[in-house]
Amino acid sequence: MKIRTNNIRAFIYIFLVSLLAISSTSCEDMLDTESTDYAFDREGNLKNPNDSLYSVMGILSQLQKIGERYVLLGELRGDLMALTDKASVSLKEISQLQFTADNEYADKVDYYSIINNCNYAIARMDTTLTNYQDKIMLPEFAAIKTIRAWTYLQIAQIFGTAYYYTEPILNLETSMQQYPALNMEQLIDKLIPDLLPYIDVRPLDYGSIDGWNSRCFFIPVRMLLGDMYLYQNNYTQAAVMYHDLMEKQYYTLNKIYCTFWDDRNRSSATTGHTSTYIGEIMSMIAYSTDARDYHTSLFRLSYNARPVLVPEESFVEKMNASMYFFSDINKGSTKIDAYLSGDLRGVAKSPSVSSPGSFGPLAFGTTGVKNIIVKYSRAITSSESGWDPENEEVGMLYYPIAIPIYRIPHLYLRYAEAVNRAGKPSLAFAVLKHGLRQEVVDSATIVNPAEVAAKETYIQFNSTFDSNIPTAMRGRGQGVNLDKTEYVIPALPTREDSILFVEDCILDELAAETSFEGNRFFDLLRISHHRSNHPELMADKVSVRFPDPAAAKARLMTIDNWYMK
Repeated sequence: MKIRTNNIRAFIYIFLVSLLAISSTSCEDMLDTESTDYAFDREGNLKNPNDSLYSVMGILSQLQKIGERYVLLGELRGDLMALTDKASVSLKEISQLQFTADNEYADKVDYYSIINNCNYAIARMDTTLTNYQDKIMLPEFAAIKTIRAWTYLQIAQIFGTAYYYTEPILNLETSMQQYPALNMEQLIDKLIPDLLPYIDVRPLDYGSIDGWNSRCFFIPVRMLLGDMYLYQNNYTQAAVMYHDLMEKQYYTLNKIYCTFWDDRNRSSATTGHTSTYIGEIMSMIAYSTDARDYHTSLFRLSYNARPVLVPEESFVEKMNASMYFFSDINKGSTKIDAYLSGDLRGVAKSPSVSSPGSFGPLAFGTTGVKNIIVKYSRAITSSESGWDPENEEVGMLYYPIAIPIYRIPHLYLRYAEAVNRAGKPSLAFAVLKHGLRQEVVDSATIVNPAEVAAKETYIQFNSTFDSNIPTAMRGRGQGVNLDKTEYVIPALPTREDSILFVEDCILDELAAETSFEGNRFFDLLRISHHRSNHPELMADKVSVRFPDPAAAKARLMTIDNWYMK
């Protein structure tokens, strides 16, 4: 484990290792999330870096408690994840979007506890403290504000509204209802101006902690602002935020994360995309590597001979039927050498190969399940001294150590979503088919010159991005950019029709790249919100998995029916 050697870095390392475990005694003493009562010290201002560090780490430990719900509530209300008959009543209610008051996932206390402790830290932190003109506590202050905003958005996505308050309160249950309950639109109107002053604050960085880059413990301000602008249908501002984040943090789409067939006979595959789940993390909820500490049950629920969570079969079929563009570029080919089937980000499957990507065939047991979700196994560790009685077939104790919140594909695909709705569908489609780099933006045969004539700053890309590849190349073949007839924007009557076509392609790419990660509901909600017939897109996508799709769609056309109460 690589740790910086000076005293403050050593202190931070010891502190983080102890606090990243939610069961840490010192953290529990400070932040008792089992109770709704708080005893804040009115004189307890945070006046030095150690104070602010303690506060930040306590808040991060609280995030661990909502990580599993982030995934389950984000996916089971979407169109990519299904349940087996092993699922609990509460999970079935979520999947069926018919909630009862005693659903075990309907408890709001953990979310408001995070917000309340963020409010305490924000109210007490001394951001004027300087060291050689550097406001040394400002990065913690900005990080906490961003976590608070993200948590508010989670509440609104789950429950439809969120009680909005910015001061610490002593009792959550009795005090929350004194504050306004804001819907997503109203909440975003509050959160954007609250975060905008901090877009250029340096990212919080404690060095390498437990094998992770500690920057990934925090949410990039620009990413969250981009998402909020995107939901507001403020597409230009969203594109600016995403573009500037790419540029300032050097986020690129690397070819090493491609999965592709090595030959047209599909006798072997290079499976780089299996590493993207942790290899391209921008922000995550981190968990301790110690088996004795708290971890989510996502691995047990999915990678199991008797799984609870499985891929929706219609999603599996769609991925397997996607066109694959084989070009033997290793032998110098500059054309499509074969049109095959299958998006390998799902599973690389041929008569001689079966290599799981985000999902794959059950490799053990005989329960009759066709496919299991494999993605969560990409971010686990193990303990040979333990075992899981609810998952005996895997042989030892495995447990997740990270839940990604944002990865680089999220950033690129949401940029594509923004520029598409900003009136640049051919540029947006180029992100999927050709790669986001200046050479592509300037190519009149790829991007409609009218879309880029204004030369806005958010469509300018420096040499950092010269090696960017298209997102579809990461699973649909190294020849996808060479295709001229299949994966193209067809001739359509209006630009609005082209925008809708490309938006559907982006939604498919979001599924292929980020399935099962917790963001599918927000993807459907956000893109549906772009359209005048909202929430019809959501209802269409999700209703097809119900026994009576017409009845389900009729119910889901009422937006309130998507939220827990």
